[in-house]
Amino acid sequence: MRRLGRLPHVVRLRRLGPRPVAVVVALVGAATALGMGADSSDRAAKPPSGPTVAAQALSTTAATMAEGHGDLPRRGGAEYYRRTARHRVAPKAAAGFLPLYREAERVYGVNWRLIASIHDQETAFSTAPSTYKGLNPFGCCAGPMQFNVTNGPVSTWKLYRQAFRAGRRPESYPHRTRSHPSIYDDFDAIMAAGSLLNDSGAGRALDGGAWRAAYSYYGHDLFGVTYANQVLARAVAWERDGFCPNCALDEGLVTEFDDAYGWSVRRQLTADERRLEKLKKRKRAGDRKGDRRDRKGRRKRGGSDDRARRRSRRPSARKDRPVKPSPPRPRRRRTAPTKPSPPPPMPTQPSTPTPPAPPPAAECPPIRKLLGCKP
Repeated sequence: MRRLGRLPHVVRLRRLGPRPVAVVVALVGAATALGMGADSSDRAAKPPSGPTVAAQALSTTAATMAEGHGDLPRRGGAEYYRRTARHRVAPKAAAGFLPLYREAERVYGVNWRLIASIHDQETAFSTAPSTYKGLNPFGCCAGPMQFNVTNGPVSTWKLYRQAFRAGRRPESYPHRTRSHPSIYDDFDAIMAAGSLLNDSGAGRALDGGAWRAAYSYYGHDLFGVTYANQVLARAVAWERDGFCPNCALDEGLVTEFDDAYGWSVRRQLTADERRLEKLKKRKRAGDRKGDRRDRKGRRKRGGSDDRARRRSRRPSARKDRPVKPSPPRPRRRRTAPTKPSPPPPMPTQPSTPTPPAPPPAAECPPIRKLLGCKP
């Protein structure tokens, strides 16, 4: 059934009749549409690695989960992981995953206890009801390591699903699928988790790099801090006391990791939330001021814009009457401005004529004086 493209197998399917062929085609189409199965050709690309893939994975996971997935449902919270932790696992069944953890450690250099602790945290060693079918109750993740298949245009699973090609697949393990990569195959999912944790900064030591990798595995929010504290506390307890699938969490170790790494991240997240809330309040206050300013401007203009629009939409009684064209107005010629003439001189008052002075009287000669000449 793996190589349906060859002619003899096609002939065999045709001999089975139309109903079995339709069932097989429907199953193959469903697996392809969900992205859970992929072609098993050995000529596929190498497993993704390097800083570019790491940056894409971290930015996609952090942006999607920190923003609350937008319209997508969020991953489980405290109550969901509390219920998962109550599952009791047979020690022999949990030990069947040890070769897969160790192979991921060999290839990607990540402490196998960190991978096993995340496996326990997410699905209680694949005992959660939706581990091997469909999506989780929140509609975002699937498989034993709960890879996200809904975030971003390229999901986290698509970025890391080829990681299994770098390792050696064991002959048998708890849940092996027929096609690879498959998010429901234990080996494929665990190898992908090892590659993701390695790109997120985890190594063979259970230190701050491992804590930050576990924090990024869940998502950059407040519960992600609790998630990382619990994952690292469980892994360190296994390193100290031995692998114990059903042992309870050491709350002392949880507190130690929170004091070492969690409190600073929580403080930063709280400060960012407060800053974001202040920005939202300022935006709402600015919107209210803008609304008041618009209402005041409408009142100054003598009415609301809605009334003006309603008046403009009223049918006019004179709309159907023919309108006589108005005669064209004569163009007024522009003349150059003339300089103003100087004002006329002010008239002067006429002076009164003075009478001419009388001529001086002629003197009488002495002889005329004797005759009675008067000057």
